Amino acid sequence: MIPGDFFATQELDPTISRETIQQLRRQHGLDQPALIQYAGWLRNLLKLDLGYSLFYRSPVADVVLSALGKTLWVAIPALLIGTIGGVLLGTLHAAWRGRPAGFVLDVLSTVILSLPSLLLGLGAVFLAARTGWFPLGSMNAPTLESSGAYTWLVDRLHHLILPVLCLSIPILATVERIQHTAARDVLDQPYLRAARARGLPAWRVFARHLLRPSLNAVISTSGPLFGAVLSGSLVLEVIFSWPGLGRITYDALFSRDVSLLLGSVIASSVLLVLANLAADIALWRLDPRTRSLSDGVLR
Repeated sequence: MIPGDFFATQELDPTISRETIQQLRRQHGLDQPALIQYAGWLRNLLKLDLGYSLFYRSPVADVVLSALGKTLWVAIPALLIGTIGGVLLGTLHAAWRGRPAGFVLDVLSTVILSLPSLLLGLGAVFLAARTGWFPLGSMNAPTLESSGAYTWLVDRLHHLILPVLCLSIPILATVERIQHTAARDVLDQPYLRAARARGLPAWRVFARHLLRPSLNAVISTSGPLFGAVLSGSLVLEVIFSWPGLGRITYDALFSRDVSLLLGSVIASSVLLVLANLAADIALWRLDPRTRSLSDGVLR
């Protein structure tokens, strides 16, 4: 519904004739109605052809695969840090209910959940600009093209610190709230009181009888959490000039590169489906109750 197409801005260039622009539109099928363009795109999709990116002047599949690998550099560490940290803090929060430490965690998680990714990213950029502790933008320093692998990796990790933190903090707060609710319910279960009455060590009660039984809720939501990582990366990749999936989606939107935008949506959708499938498999493996339920359904 947005007026114009990729070549609309080029009509303002006096050095390009309107005949040339019309020819380019016909060449790329942009002179046809949107439904016909979409039908043609679906037909090509059946051949695993995602089309051609006019903005990057390259096949969409190549652009998306390259950007996807760069997004995973940020998404996987952010998801691991947010999930593991949220699970531990949420379990401790439930164990510390009624204590000052539990109140502090409750306030912190509420405040962090209220902060949008855009505000976190802008605050991180301001911190980097004022202190000089962190690099501003890109994946590596341009002077490291001829450096060794160790120097390259250290520099990449240095560039990852701020994007990963900005992406993992909201996930951590979300997982903490989910885990806190689940662990609080487990604390009232008879088997937990029985474990304490048997005199088991506190670490064993915490790890085996409190932490593990309460993980179901977090595992069940880990698929949608990965979707939140992808949506948050769109904003943060633009702020930090990180050339990942979020960045090419942003470029596709503002340049009206429809083929690239559809390719980005497909890549995000496939990742979300795989993340939900992995979450279901993990839940099936870790919780015997889900295995017995699935066996009953299959029978």
